[in-house]
Amino acid sequence: MKSQIIMEKPAAIAADLLVLGFFQGTSALDTEGQTLDRQLKGQLTELMSEGIFKGKAGEHFMIHTREYLAAKRMLLIGLGKKEAFDGEGLRKMAAVALRQAEKVRANSMALILPDTGQMAAEMVGQCLQEGLDLAAYRFERYKKQEETEQPLVTVSDVLLNRRKGMKVKELEKGIETGRILSKGVNIARDLVNEPPNVMDPTAMAEEAIAIARETGMAVTVLEQEDMEKLGMGCFLGVTAGSRRPPKLVVLTYKGAGDASKEVIGLVGKGLTFDSGGISLKPGAGMDEMKGDMAGAAAVLGAMAAIGRLKPTVNVTAVVGLCENMPSGSAYRPGDILTAMNGKTVEILNTDAEGRLVLADCLAYARHLGVTRVVDVATLTGACVIALGNHASGLISNDDGWQQAVVDAGKAVGEACWPLPAFDAYGEQIKSDVADLKNVGGREAGAITAGLFLKAFANEIPWVHMDIAGTSYTKKPLAYQQKGGTGVAVRILAQLVSHWKP
Repeated sequence: MKSQIIMEKPAAIAADLLVLGFFQGTSALDTEGQTLDRQLKGQLTELMSEGIFKGKAGEHFMIHTREYLAAKRMLLIGLGKKEAFDGEGLRKMAAVALRQAEKVRANSMALILPDTGQMAAEMVGQCLQEGLDLAAYRFERYKKQEETEQPLVTVSDVLLNRRKGMKVKELEKGIETGRILSKGVNIARDLVNEPPNVMDPTAMAEEAIAIARETGMAVTVLEQEDMEKLGMGCFLGVTAGSRRPPKLVVLTYKGAGDASKEVIGLVGKGLTFDSGGISLKPGAGMDEMKGDMAGAAAVLGAMAAIGRLKPTVNVTAVVGLCENMPSGSAYRPGDILTAMNGKTVEILNTDAEGRLVLADCLAYARHLGVTRVVDVATLTGACVIALGNHASGLISNDDGWQQAVVDAGKAVGEACWPLPAFDAYGEQIKSDVADLKNVGGREAGAITAGLFLKAFANEIPWVHMDIAGTSYTKKPLAYQQKGGTGVAVRILAQLVSHWKP
């Protein structure tokens, strides 16, 4: 979606839709509002005085300009309380504007940006573009197109006149950053939304290769025989019941060159379909298990963005791709598997498979020399019970590294919530017959699953992000459509781009 920065009087902008934001509790119109109100013969004052439009966050009201303005229509959007307005508010404003523009079949719209206070111009541009591009996303490639298909909205005019000294070059840089990040998110959304008969481990590995080629990164794909040589018994145990071969993909970005000793590792769980294996899941909702690779999708989307943003840091991404299927060759409850690092794991439930794949992926990332790591996974239903669909859960062995992830989430509008990682919880995953068991009971399930992974990160700074509740939405939310959300893509890109060793 193209955005153009212009500086014109609002009443003279000849767009299909003119968008103006209002803060809640504002009793008087600002200069631009007063000018528009006069042009509209007092309609804005009337709406406010009669309480029809109050400026609550997300509230919107469409006005037909009746040729009083150059624009065909005018959209008022509520921004909530001014003191609480931030980058996320700007994203949501842009998303509301985009969706309303689509409803009235507008091909162009002009956004008059509100007073953004001390927000940097670059961040203003970034958040605006993210809101537009993320709200415009659709996954309809398998639907028959109707003859009366609604045209896409093209945002051609963006008016920025509320902040003195706002530099156009900074805004343009932010818009480009927002476009790159949104593209990464939409890559992850596409991967999650594809059906599992299409997006299997081989197809997903091909997507990773395409990302590497487009961004100039190195890529390596390990096949089953490679994993066997490395002793990845946990990973191979999970995939043993599927006829589709597993893949382990490594993407390498060197923004700091070979001299840097710091290498950030990003590890993603990529179960392209999870039936639960022998511990078969219930049929209801099993179709959603095509999205059990959302962690790997997030890592690939983030690497696509990192490769274009070009931060001065080295990053190694490892994604484990496979299926968990029941068959005569599938692994079983009671089996003992040996991970790449030599630790043995007693299997009590084959539906606790993601942690097994991640165990070998984390061990391999350490083998490749990462010095700190974040793993991302739709790991546990327990995290959904604990945090619902509004925050991703975190477990870590390093408070500073964990706080960096939390801060990155705040910056991009994706909440993360640290869970306790007390040693006492680790007692639940001790086995009588092996080093570990793959489930620790119903109590604190998200925590014990995370602590299982801690044994494979060892002593390097590590954060586990459980996105089971945030990777998918059943209804449109702000700038998210139904289906895969692409959560964690912008968190990882923000984390990497702003990390200072």
